[in-house]
Amino acid sequence: MLVVFSDIEMGAGGAFDDFPHDELLAERILAYTGPDYRDLSVDLIFNGDTFDLLKISVDGGYPPHITPQVALAKLDRVLGAHAPFCEALATFCGRMGERGSVRFVVGNHDAELLFPEVQARLRGLCGGDRVMFPGFSLDIGRVHIEHGSQLDPLFCMDEARPFIVHRGERLLNITWATVALLDVAVPLQPLLYHHDRLKPKQRVLELIPEIKELLTGAFWSYWTRDYWRDIWSGRDPVKTVSWTMLKELLRRLVTWDLDVWMDDDLQRRAVESGQCDLYLVGHQHEPGSWSYGRRQVLRTGAMRDEFILSRDGAAQTPIDKTFAEVLLARGEVVRSRRVEQPAPPRPPGTVPGSIFDVVPRLRELTAPLASRPREPAARALPRRFTRGPLADRLERPTAPPR
Repeated sequence: MLVVFSDIEMGAGGAFDDFPHDELLAERILAYTGPDYRDLSVDLIFNGDTFDLLKISVDGGYPPHITPQVALAKLDRVLGAHAPFCEALATFCGRMGERGSVRFVVGNHDAELLFPEVQARLRGLCGGDRVMFPGFSLDIGRVHIEHGSQLDPLFCMDEARPFIVHRGERLLNITWATVALLDVAVPLQPLLYHHDRLKPKQRVLELIPEIKELLTGAFWSYWTRDYWRDIWSGRDPVKTVSWTMLKELLRRLVTWDLDVWMDDDLQRRAVESGQCDLYLVGHQHEPGSWSYGRRQVLRTGAMRDEFILSRDGAAQTPIDKTFAEVLLARGEVVRSRRVEQPAPPRPPGTVPGSIFDVVPRLRELTAPLASRPREPAARALPRRFTRGPLADRLERPTAPPR
């Protein structure tokens, strides 16, 4: 039996953590060691973005040069806030023995899993040699599993070259879009941590146009000045240029499409290839399915906290958490299903009283733009906002105390 979780996105605790429900997940994990499953082998597969390492700070900043030491510092902050998760996996592996395994697939929020040092830390805490790291995807019988970010032009990493060496240090070879998020968007977390959880994103921008104004200004400055300055100087090895990058960047700037995206490669493979009957994918946070004869593509949805926003923004309805179960017999798919788990309430103090609480601060940050209508938005942003450590960019964070 395969149990596939995607997009849990565990953070470092506090208001910014998108998954404060360790008890719920631990209970679900340990249920597979119970009598109902005594005749089955169970593979727990965490299909990417298990850990939200992308948004974890190190020494007050978000370094795009990710060394093994930086990766471990991020991981330790997350595991320190989610000890019950590690304990549940260790218990699962101890009880199941050869009948159980834990596999971590790489996603765009936890590409640090590619470091052997990170893998060793997780093995030591979560179950020893029963914890495995297949990389960006794996096949089990006639089932193919991958996170989906490798199908997204924003986050597709070079699988043949996951690391680069710069000045004697081994760095994670992150994508241009990941670099941009670390430089521009992730430092806004103290202000917009909850708005990232809201759907649909376009409705958020309609209700609070100041968010779009702020992001437009910051990214305009970044893509017309900061990124290219480092490209021309040749001093930053993680900043690169490609035709795919330029096309996708132009599309995003024109459409203001904030959602992650995948091409139709899995559907094409399901039609053209007879190798697998079931393709499991996450990344988009939207449950869904597509079939061709007996072959099926199943999007598992997400486990992190997300909310549907009402038209006027006054109500936020928690979205059910979803994952998948697949029953196999000699590698053949007997049954697959998506499981829905009602979302428990978030801990007190980790959700703003209103999504509009941020508007006064947003207007402060964008106020200079009003007096300079002929100048591109980002050029009027304070220098401290577009460059430098997080403390200089947002001097008065609105997040509850961590």
